[in-house]
Amino acid sequence: MNATAVSAEAEVKQINQEKEKLKKLLLEKHPELGGFLNEPNCELLKLEVKKYYYVDNFDNKQVLSFEKNMVS
Repeated sequence: MNATAVSAEAEVKQINQEKEKLKKLLLEKHPELGGFLNEPNCELLKLEVKKYYYVDNFDNKQVLSFEKNMVS
């Protein structure tokens, strides 16, 4: 009865223009990802979260919506 869950509803977009800059930043922080990030089939994706769903104790439900930069 003491469970908590958070899930997100998001739109996934491919990163094209900033791809190399973001790869460099990732490698500076996580050099162990070098082999993975340098694979030709590796893609960087961006999640644009629209809503977060928060539930605790199976009965307390909350939704945070992000529409036009507004939180409700």
